[in-house]
Amino acid sequence: MKNSIQYFRLCNNKATWFGSCVLLFLFGASAQAAPPESPRKMAADALAEVQSIKAELAAMNERLRAQEAEARTREDKLRQEGTTAVEAVRLETEQRMASERAAWQAANQRLQQDLQTAIARAETMRQAEPSKVGAASPGLSLSGYVQTDFVTSQLSENQLNPTSGAPLNQDRFLIRRARLLLDMDRAYGEGGLELDANTVNGPVVRLLGARASLKLPGHDAGAPPLLMATVGAFRIPFGLEVPQSDLDRPFMERSTASRAFFPSEFDLGVRVQGGWRSVRYAVAVMNGEPMGERTFPGVDPNGQKDVLGRVGVNTASSSTLSVAGGFSGLYGTGFHSGALASKPTLGWVDTTGNGSYSPSDTKGTPGTSASASRNFNRFAVGADLMLSVTPLTRLGPTTIYGEFIWASNLDRGIQPADPYGALTRDAREMGYYAALTQALGHHLVIGVRYDFYDPDRDRYVRTAGDLVPSDSSYSSWAFMAAAVAPWGRLIAQYDLNRNHVGISSTGTPGNMADNAFTFRAEARF
Repeated sequence: MKNSIQYFRLCNNKATWFGSCVLLFLFGASAQAAPPESPRKMAADALAEVQSIKAELAAMNERLRAQEAEARTREDKLRQEGTTAVEAVRLETEQRMASERAAWQAANQRLQQDLQTAIARAETMRQAEPSKVGAASPGLSLSGYVQTDFVTSQLSENQLNPTSGAPLNQDRFLIRRARLLLDMDRAYGEGGLELDANTVNGPVVRLLGARASLKLPGHDAGAPPLLMATVGAFRIPFGLEVPQSDLDRPFMERSTASRAFFPSEFDLGVRVQGGWRSVRYAVAVMNGEPMGERTFPGVDPNGQKDVLGRVGVNTASSSTLSVAGGFSGLYGTGFHSGALASKPTLGWVDTTGNGSYSPSDTKGTPGTSASASRNFNRFAVGADLMLSVTPLTRLGPTTIYGEFIWASNLDRGIQPADPYGALTRDAREMGYYAALTQALGHHLVIGVRYDFYDPDRDRYVRTAGDLVPSDSSYSSWAFMAAAVAPWGRLIAQYDLNRNHVGISSTGTPGNMADNAFTFRAEARF
């Protein structure tokens, strides 16, 4: 294995020009005018500002008319009473109203200028939104995105895997995701199709999402549906990261625990979800074999289904603070593959290396009886929370979020759990992560994330004849910097990974060097 000094030298040699590209983009992006937020949201905010200014102008005009009407009423009353001071009161009223009109004209001129600026800003934001291919039928849209990576990793070796024959080289360019999305959204119906192409394990094109829904609309256009029933292939409603779009996630990939429990964000089933005010809920019955699962991706080897869901809140308690969080749960059934019967065999192994047969070189292997496939129970509970604070400055929002998951026999991506396999018992699993991101103006974002995952909380090893606890956990620090624009992002991320899957020179478990640097170019269309 390469040591850390060699690795950093490797990164300096291979990633120098990539780092230069990042710096150039960062300085270039800082001079642009488009914000990183959704152009649609920014346009809506600008239009809301226009409406607010118009309302303020109308209120000002109404106050001035009311003051003039009050002055006329007062003069008429004085005339009817025959008061000798009518002329003095009239002159005083005219002077006061002249002063009011001058103040109104100055404020009106300022608000008119603000109104024109807001209208121009709203139009700019509307034009900044990436265009979508429309259709003759309303409610249809076609969009997509591409994420291209350059990766350099300490795991890289110029060798082949002796078992699978796959290359062990990790230093390469790859298409991480190339997605094409077709969406339909009507008053009482919703549906979509999502296709993916990538070169992670060679060129592949596959179906990820295909859904059809009936829904009961919410109280206004921006609210979630009160009730929506969906069938097909869709994102698994568990936790924070799994249902999240790859375009919304600030870090390149999901946390270790999330990838272990849910190798893919998509599975097939039926789902009921909706929301009322700030409350959100989703309940689903699914196959329990995600699209990226190792053994049965996209199919279900047993008749039992996984039941899972999430309930939470998503609210903006003030103009500068938003809070989102919830609780998730899953209960399902895993599958252990049976084995065919085998015959006893007798083999010869030349242990002495002399090329001649001797009785000590003979080794017998007893036969085994067939074993039937079996099911086993699995479950998970989780909690997630996200806080976002937008200061009254140009610094940009600060977001803090995290998630905790406790599970049993649910690992399907890192160390697949099988209580009837080599482990011969249930596996208790636990994972969590905490992340912080900070926007620096409109175009720069930095962030740090720590995640931890233990696939077997009850792991023991035998040392000098005694059973002692053994740590099999994974942990990682991710440091990210991104330049963002409405049409895409450039992201640089360094992952400092720690694990217990290596072997030291003395034969004891140790850390396998697994640090990695990734540079990503993302384009949206």
